[in-house]
Amino acid sequence: MKNFSKSVFLYLGLMLAFALVLSCIQLYVNANALFGRKSSDANYWITMSKAITPDNIGRKELIGFNDSDIKDLKTWKEVKDIFPVVSNDFKVSADGGDFIPFYTDMYLEAVDKDAIDVADLSEFKVRDNVLPIIISREYLNLYNYGFALNQGLPQITEDFAKKIEVNINLTLKKEKLKYTGKLVGFSDRIHSVLVPKEFLDSINSTQDFNKAHKNIYTRVLVKVNDASDQNLISRMKSKGYESNQESLRSAKIKGKLFLVLQTIAFIGGFIFLLCIFIIINFIKMQFLEQQEAVSIKYALGYSPRKMVSAISRFFSINVGIVLLICLGLLSVGQYYLGTSDISNGLLPIYISVYLWPLVIIIPLAVYVVVNLLIYKWLIKSWRF
Repeated sequence: MKNFSKSVFLYLGLMLAFALVLSCIQLYVNANALFGRKSSDANYWITMSKAITPDNIGRKELIGFNDSDIKDLKTWKEVKDIFPVVSNDFKVSADGGDFIPFYTDMYLEAVDKDAIDVADLSEFKVRDNVLPIIISREYLNLYNYGFALNQGLPQITEDFAKKIEVNINLTLKKEKLKYTGKLVGFSDRIHSVLVPKEFLDSINSTQDFNKAHKNIYTRVLVKVNDASDQNLISRMKSKGYESNQESLRSAKIKGKLFLVLQTIAFIGGFIFLLCIFIIINFIKMQFLEQQEAVSIKYALGYSPRKMVSAISRFFSINVGIVLLICLGLLSVGQYYLGTSDISNGLLPIYISVYLWPLVIIIPLAVYVVVNLLIYKWLIKSWRF
């Protein structure tokens, strides 16, 4: 009865250890699915700008990024790529013509296509006086949920928005140009009104105002491995650079979450090692309690290695069974989590495939370690 109680507590401890470690591994996978994987292939996008101060306010040459700033950013080990954001150096307005009676001043920006998170950019070219535009999806949300509801205006879907055409008026130094603006996509990465870079560069080059601001970029879109990297954040602070805080905030949440998971996994690993220590001592106690029977078996020709191997195999099989039960329970939990409304389709419904090989690896490791340590103890202590 005493040995039975010890065995129950031992396997409960193993189950707790496996539950902690396996759950942390799966939560790590889930966190990567939600926030993005932290690796050399990971991409975080942040928009950098210079902080506005009384010294640089209204002075584009001071508040913008010049060639020297861009060159310096490229030397940062935390930065993977840089995409300067070009802004218009002329007046821009939009109106709805006879169809939609509205008028507004606006702005235009452009960035390399490689930085735009729109899958199909085949229509993102100026053709027949039609100016393609990509806007932030947040702008449409602001209209639908902030402006339209309060003003009694109709809400519009993304597909319908792409069918609306407006007049884009450019007031240049020597002439006025009018284009038909057509929405071709929505960006979740860039909060702006984007037009093709080749088009905006060509228009800017005709303005004398642009000569004083040549190669001056008000913002830069930066691709980094990890937006929560403290070295990156401290460098930005020392340079007086600012960024969209929401990207940094989500990255910080991910970093803190991983720290908590690592701590819990460490506790689980410690409990597992403690259980292995208990298993070894449990086997030693069994040999000591049955010293006479073991001696008789040895006298009859039983090999000490085979005796140790048999009892080590018994425990390693039991460890495998406990591990399999934990994986089964974790699979059920992950399935319900992945199919729940909370996950919003972002989480996998199955646990990571890399967890299943542990059913073989861990019991095998337990068998090898326990068998080796017990055999050495047995030979040394009993002097066969």
